Amino acid sequence: MERPSKAKGLDETMWESVLKKDQFEIRMNPTYKSILFQVSDTAGSEGKPALVLNQAELFELLHAFLAINRSFNRETMYYDEEPDGA
Repeated sequence: MERPSKAKGLDETMWESVLKKDQFEIRMNPTYKSILFQVSDTAGSEGKPALVLNQAELFELLHAFLAINRSFNRETMYYDEEPDGA
């Protein structure tokens, strides 16, 4: 898998880490509206990287993808904001 510094010829400073776990990391590049999904070096049964997610990790992954999409579209959700006067 490509390192962030090699992806589209961009340096690593342009990639922001969104979610980092033992098995994987998701980074985004808001300038090019792209994501980098890196899997750890642990090998599966066929010698290929494997990723096994439990329900909580899957929920975090989906949440990260939705947050990236909102960032790309410059959206803010009402529940992300601080309550007024509370």
